Amino acid sequence: MEKFNTQDFSSITCEIHIIRARNINQSSLGKNNLFVRCYLPTGNNNQRVKLNTQEISSKSNLFWDESFSLDCIGTHDSINTMKQGTVVFELRSRRHLPWKNIGGSQVLGRVEIPLKRIFESTRMEIEEWAIFMTTSKNINEDVKPPAVKIAMKVNVNETTKINKLRRSWDESCACKGYCGCNSNSIFSADDCEIFAIGAALDVL
Repeated sequence: MEKFNTQDFSSITCEIHIIRARNINQSSLGKNNLFVRCYLPTGNNNQRVKLNTQEISSKSNLFWDESFSLDCIGTHDSINTMKQGTVVFELRSRRHLPWKNIGGSQVLGRVEIPLKRIFESTRMEIEEWAIFMTTSKNINEDVKPPAVKIAMKVNVNETTKINKLRRSWDESCACKGYCGCNSNSIFSADDCEIFAIGAALDVL
């Protein structure tokens, strides 16, 4: 049995700019590369989107200047759930080999920025030196913790109405894979009422 019903959807664009790092103990990293990993909430069952910056030499000027753009579309409930989430940043190092970067990476520090802070700011944007809590057990109180300059901005778009085709439980999803329930997406479907997320990495 099929029927259409109209439902309100909202959309949010979240921009994250990873600028540069400081207070990095470069001598202890040898020839390792550095990169920043971001985990962004989706508003769907605590699932997150994982994005990495490019890797730079720990001997460089520690400058990335890279931006992530995340477009989210969902119901009002999903959007509100996302607003209560946090963006997690990890500063990571990976051993550099001349022919290829292989193997796992090591977490040097971690910081969380609540999305609520951005939404409640004057222009819904922030720019700051985020202090990363080090994961090392041998902490020297005289050494400043690593920090990364991060800018974040959100834009809330007008509500749109979408005609949604509902089917019985044993029929294929009407979204044709758009919501991820009929594809290899990291998201699961809940009657198609989840985020459709597109992420792009741009080098400025």
